[in-house]
Amino acid sequence: MRRLFFFKCIIYWTCSIYAQENINSIYFDYPESNDFRPQKMLPVKFKGSFLKQDDSLIELKLDSNGISIFHNVVFQIPKEKMKEFQTSILNDSIFGIKKNIGLPFKSINDTIYAYLKQEYPIYVNDSSSSCFLFDNQLFLFSKAKDSLYSVIKLSFQKDTLFLVESDPSIFNESLISDIKIINKNKSFFLLEKNENNWKRFIKNGGFNDTTLYYKK
Repeated sequence: MRRLFFFKCIIYWTCSIYAQENINSIYFDYPESNDFRPQKMLPVKFKGSFLKQDDSLIELKLDSNGISIFHNVVFQIPKEKMKEFQTSILNDSIFGIKKNIGLPFKSINDTIYAYLKQEYPIYVNDSSSSCFLFDNQLFLFSKAKDSLYSVIKLSFQKDTLFLVESDPSIFNESLISDIKIINKNKSFFLLEKNENNWKRFIKNGGFNDTTLYYKK
């Protein structure tokens, strides 16, 4: 029972991490100029499935519906312990790890390996979102509140996808003049709608918290 309790703790911990708010506490007014041409669909070259650098249990999927992160957890259950852990196999799934849901599994020698996949959308292609290409980089706008947006930047180098967010905790001094602090207690930052501000922000490395993903 202790081991089953440990499994459930892992599930809870995993869900709590990926349910938390996005890393960036900076928001944006939507820029309007000839250089920023909004579009609804992600360009074809950005679509596909990718595995996170140094952690192949985390998968990033980009398609016409948006972007999702899939976090995979593998559970090892010795066959002689299945009754003790209150797990059972029905058809091609194992039950008892996640409530009322059967999980895919593989049986190797005397051990069952169950796979739990959790999906966490980070960008949804809906009426309140849009994207634009600028200098071969894709900027994804998700409406946060009123007319404010959170933004993710994507770029490609060969088979490597760079997913970049804006983390104000590592801003350099060259960015401060463009950023307006809305709420000091909650570190609510805003980049106001201005073409030159946007270009300067991008050039000076405002999108600075990078995660690498490799094409599957």
